[in-house]
Amino acid sequence: MDTIVYTASEARKNLYSLIKAASKGIRKYEIKLRSGSSVVLLSKDELDSWFETLDILSNKEEPNVIRGARKEKATISHKELLEKIGM
Repeated sequence: MDTIVYTASEARKNLYSLIKAASKGIRKYEIKLRSGSSVVLLSKDELDSWFETLDILSNKEEPNVIRGARKEKATISHKELLEKIGM
């Protein structure tokens, strides 16, 4: 996903369309302020996925569990899954 850079004035003119595109995950936008600092406009789902990744990486055991699950490659049929969860 490419980042498109706008000044705050440019972003203000197109704010609704920027929000709409960002919310769909189509684009993310960097908005540069006069002070030289920037903010990023991106979808909540994208932000949540970054926080989830950080959470996984901050737990020393989590990556090992994921690697172990990949090695197992245990699969069950849809019917077996429904039986396991009592449906």
